[in-house]
Amino acid sequence: MSNDYFFVYFLLASNATLLMIAAVVILRFERRWQRIESFWDSPTGAALSDDSDEEIREQMEATRRLEKRFGELQRTVRQMESKAPQERPTIERNLPIENAVRMARLGASVEDLTRNCGLNMGEARLMKTLHGRSPTTATRH
Repeated sequence: MSNDYFFVYFLLASNATLLMIAAVVILRFERRWQRIESFWDSPTGAALSDDSDEEIREQMEATRRLEKRFGELQRTVRQMESKAPQERPTIERNLPIENAVRMARLGASVEDLTRNCGLNMGEARLMKTLHGRSPTTATRH
């Protein structure tokens, strides 16, 4: 029977200890919660929460302004495209190189190519070699 009393007292002491630990934990949690609430109610906490909300609002407003400006630019580009002349400038066919090729085929000298086409000596010799008449071709015509 003494074992039964010992067991009962042990259970009572254990329960009391656990209840005391739970009460301490709850009190600490409540104090911490109050400190957190008082921080967010303080000017510092209010400033932090307002700044983050304000910053988000500013970013959203900046995004809206950029989207609006982008739309305006797109409309301007469309208007400019519709007003632009549809004709593309044509490339002139009488380029100096084409003129030099034509003259070399007709048998012009290196001096003629440099003077009339603006080629240097090396370019004129190359034109004469590539496009000039060969001696056998010149005698046949």
